[in-house]
Formats: sequence, structure tokens, C-alpha cells
Amino acid sequence: MTSYLFYGGRIHTMGRPGVVDAMLVVGDKVRAVGTEGEMRAFALSDTREVDLKGKAVYPGFHDSHIHFMQYAMSLRRVNLHGVDSLEKGLEVVREAVKKAGPGSWVVGGGWDKSLWLRFPTRRELDSVSGDTPVVLSSKDGHSVWVNSRVLSIAGITSETATPAGGAILKDERGEPTGILQDAAQDLVWRFVPEDTFEELLEACTEAIPRLWSMGITCVHAPDGIELFKIGRKIREKGEYPLRIAVMPPVSALSVLSALDIRQGFGDDWVWTAQIKMFKDGSLGSSTALLFEPYEHLPGYYGVEVTSDRDLERDVRRCVEAGYGAAIHAIGDRAVARALDAIEANFAESRRKGIRHRIEHAQMVREQDIPRFKELDVIASVQPAHVVADRYMADREWGKRSERAYSFGQLKRSGVLLAFGSDAPVETPDPIFGIHCAVNRNLPGEGPETQWHPSEKVTVEDAVRAYTKNAAYAVGREQVLGELVPGKCADFVVLSVDLTEVPPDRIGEVRVLATSIGGEVVYGMENLG
Repeated sequence: MTSYLFYGGRIHTMGRPGVVDAMLVVGDKVRAVGTEGEMRAFALSDTREVDLKGKAVYPGFHDSHIHFMQYAMSLRRVNLHGVDSLEKGLEVVREAVKKAGPGSWVVGGGWDKSLWLRFPTRRELDSVSGDTPVVLSSKDGHSVWVNSRVLSIAGITSETATPAGGAILKDERGEPTGILQDAAQDLVWRFVPEDTFEELLEACTEAIPRLWSMGITCVHAPDGIELFKIGRKIREKGEYPLRIAVMPPVSALSVLSALDIRQGFGDDWVWTAQIKMFKDGSLGSSTALLFEPYEHLPGYYGVEVTSDRDLERDVRRCVEAGYGAAIHAIGDRAVARALDAIEANFAESRRKGIRHRIEHAQMVREQDIPRFKELDVIASVQPAHVVADRYMADREWGKRSERAYSFGQLKRSGVLLAFGSDAPVETPDPIFGIHCAVNRNLPGEGPETQWHPSEKVTVEDAVRAYTKNAAYAVGREQVLGELVPGKCADFVVLSVDLTEVPPDRIGEVRVLATSIGGEVVYGMENLG
């Protein structure tokens, strides 16, 4: 059994005894932590010694909200992330169409209405795509941009009825513009050739080393239930370790319940977590559900993807089946109604020890913040959204944006925060996320650019939200999230201690090495 003695660093256990300078790892577990002398007394004769030379060690980072399969496939598809003009975006599509084989579809995404200042149209896409079907998801995943060829294939015309919980944008003549939102996206996605299991498996496997390089050892993935099989296949091969908490869609609940597969089914590598469901859309697509109208759209309050009655019913079904709910809620009305649904099922949830989450919680009314704590609801939020959405939030929500991304208020109210990225919407890089949570601006920007700085959190709070809190959020706090005896040896070695670097320099900190289950999967050469 392989054993390592790591010494001469600052090892943040995130538990007791706090920060130590040495850690003994035997096999896949932490055997002991403390002083170098104490650890040497426990070491085996063949223990390999690693001098950290003052570097910092933290528990492995979780990404508490990453669409893992979509992220993996996005690395292979048309990528419009960060493309700052429609004209440049069309050139990217033009090149992709040229490379597409006969009968192929061009699929991708990442376009950002806030950068282009308006929704693009099918006619603009037609100008570079011809008869090739093109389907491009927005950065937030709540709108899809298609060309006329796709509308024709899907049979979408001015007469097409808008599905409940969705929107088909139309021009002044009542014709579809090529933008379909939320539930209406299904009208076209059903015609897009599905990725094969082998393609998904290959893409996910290829994406794992990217996550290692960011210090990510565990993902909470609101994806299709097939990810469970993909995760098991990856684990069977044994070459690309990654812990995967699969958050199945509510559409899979009936099957899971019929098979009596409850939350936590699996092992410490791949297991089922909360059930994902939607209350509303997104800020980026102007479909987040609000109590008051959007600033630029009088009388418009967003899109209600799931009714109050149906949401309460779905939460009840989850609890009956032994699952917590992970409710996507972005607008203040969506968050309030999500809390209502959880409150209606609170007594039974507490009796069964079930933990619910609200995903995103981007705008919360002041009176709803303490309800998270009262109802034991985890706030699963994404710090990178703060800097990506700040100006858009000001535009769309006006003065209400003062209570957007209210991490500080939630933390001060005793709410458990779990941090993630929403990748491929944003980068999954936890160091970037920690910078955003601590500074409320981009690396390199001055303090005057901090957006609503009262909502900042400390470095310690941000790290806890990526480690200890995140493990709790998916029911694995007994084995993950801390570097203490008996827990898994999942950890990351950083170039600089996050608690000692000036806050505005956090973005410069580098991941030097990542270990999962006692195996250094990334950066062994950086450990000497």
C-alpha cells in the first residue's frame, strides 16, 4: 500500500486541528495530520517523503454545479464563449459550416446576448449557414438560436403554439426569429442527432484532466441519468479518477423510485444526489421569474417553467422517493416559490434527514434570506456569475440588483453556501471563483470596480464553500471535504496560500498538483 508523508507546508485541513505542517497519507486515506515529527513517528519504512517547501494544501475542490456532459461536449463543438460581437460569431459559424460533412448538423453554443446587446436572428444565421442545420445554445443554456433550415425541419411557423414554460420569439410580422427559450427549446432539440454513449464517454474522459489541472476532485452534475453509467465506466477503467455526484432530472424520478434507487446510491466515486428541477429561466435570456417587471420590458415578469402546484408536487415526490430537491431558481419570485415548495414538505424532509438545495438563487428578497436557514436549504451558487452578470443585472433588474448574488447576506444569516461554476456557462476554475466571491470583480480590476462589495465573503468562507460545505451538500461529509484522519486523500497543492496572498492577487495563484484518493493525478513533477 503506497504511503506519502507531506511536510514543510501549510496544510489547511478544514477541520481539526486547523492548519498543520505535515500529513501522512496511506493508500487512499489520510492517516494522520500534525507536526512533521509526529507524522514521522507514524510513517512506514517505505513511506515516500514530499517536501512541500512552504506550499499550501487544501482539500480537493468540488464544483457544486457543473453540467459535466455538456461541458465535455462543449470542448468539441462550436464555441462562442467570449465572442464579443455578432459579426465575429457569424464568422466562427461560417468556418464550422465549411468543415461540416454532408448531412451534418452544426451544434454548439456560448453566445452571450449581453455582449451582442440583442438577440441574434435566424436570417443572420442563414447568411453563413445555407441549408446546413445550425443549433447554437446561449451561454446560459436557456435560449437556442437556430437557422431557417432547423425551423423548417422542426415544423415551427408563425402558427406554432408556444409550449408552457417556454417562449418562441417573433418579429414584427409574427414570424419566428430563430430564438426559442426554456421549454420551447425542446421543439428543436428533439430533431438534433443525439450524441452516442461512446461519444459522451470519450468526451467526459477527455475533460477530466482539465478539471484536475484546476484542482477539482469532485463534481455535482445536474445531467441526464446516463452520466451514472458513464461515471461507472470511467471508474472501471481506473485511469481517470473523478468523483461524480449525479443529480438526475425530475423526469427520471419515476424510474428511480420504481427501482427503489434512493439518494446516495452508488459508492464514493459515483452516486446519486438531489433531483434537479426548474422553476424559472435565466437572467441572460430575460426569463428569470420576478415579482416586479423587467426594467426594459414593462409588464413582463419572466417565464414560469414549472407552476407552483407542480413544483410542490415534484418536491413531495422526491421526498417520498428518498431524494432531496435541487431547484433551479434565479429570479426573486422563483426563489420564494421554491422555498414555499420546500416548506410544504419540510416536516417529512426533516424526519427523513433529506437535504434540499436551491441552485443559483441569483436574486433573493430580504425576507426570504432567513428562510434558507429556517428550512435547512443549501444555497448552491456560482461566484463567476457575479462578474459575468453584474452589468446585465443592473440593466435588467435596476436597483433590485443591489440584492443580487447576495452571498454575504446568506452567509451572515447562517446559510450553508456551496460554490460551483455552472460550466459550460462559466469556467469551472475554482481559483477564479474564489477571486470573484472575495473581490466581486475580475482579476486585475481595481477596488473601485467591486460590485456591491457588501456581499463579499472571506477567503476562508469561499474555500469552505468549495470543499467542506460542498461535501455536505451531496451527503459525503463523512468521507470528503476535510483532510483529517479517515477521510479520502483528495487534495490540491497551490503555489501560494490563499489566506496569505492579497485578495486582489488570488487570481494569480496556481494549482501545482491534485490528488484523488491518494493518487497524484496531476502535477507530480511539481512536488519534487
